[in-house]
Amino acid sequence: MFNKLNLNQMNRVVKISMLMAITIVAMMIPSGCTGDEIGKLESDWFDGKVTAKVESANVTTVRAVIDPQIVEGVLKGAGTDPVNYTGGGFTIQLPQISAEYLKKVSDFIEDFLSGAATLEYSASGAKVTDIEFLGFEKVGSANYLRGFYTYASADGSTTCIFVFADRDVDVTGGKNVKVSLKQGWNRLYISSTMMTTKAPSGLKWQFEPM
Repeated sequence: MFNKLNLNQMNRVVKISMLMAITIVAMMIPSGCTGDEIGKLESDWFDGKVTAKVESANVTTVRAVIDPQIVEGVLKGAGTDPVNYTGGGFTIQLPQISAEYLKKVSDFIEDFLSGAATLEYSASGAKVTDIEFLGFEKVGSANYLRGFYTYASADGSTTCIFVFADRDVDVTGGKNVKVSLKQGWNRLYISSTMMTTKAPSGLKWQFEPM
């Protein structure tokens, strides 16, 4: 279950989705695009269990957090209970998400795109959200944010976003937007030339220190 976070925290949270929005702000996807094609529409639904193997100096616990932000030096958001970082990684079970944390699918998808072809939604009433994985170090009675985790290509050109959907919805546009979200947890892959739920090869977990 998610609980409200209110941790004394002086470090700055860098939101992964914001980084991706900057990365692909110039993304142009005309319907006649002749660049890299994604292929057929595929889903990458999973059961919500995330296992990551990645080096993380000084990190003792990990939380999955929706919309983390710093307000007057305090980290706020909605997060899972902490899990231990041990054995070179962590395993965390993502829960079902209640409606208060979801946004309209078109608003979510179009936050990432600029200059795209007209997008089509199979269920325009669908609502979604994404989640981030934050690493903390416990010092005395305080928990300090030390960084966040990404699942991405080595050069950072393609990043996986973990998305919860309240129902099945397909999103298509041109040849480079082919997204099939199923009810529950999904992996969504974004680069400067594509948005897809067809899993690419070569992605790995990386720790980004603050």
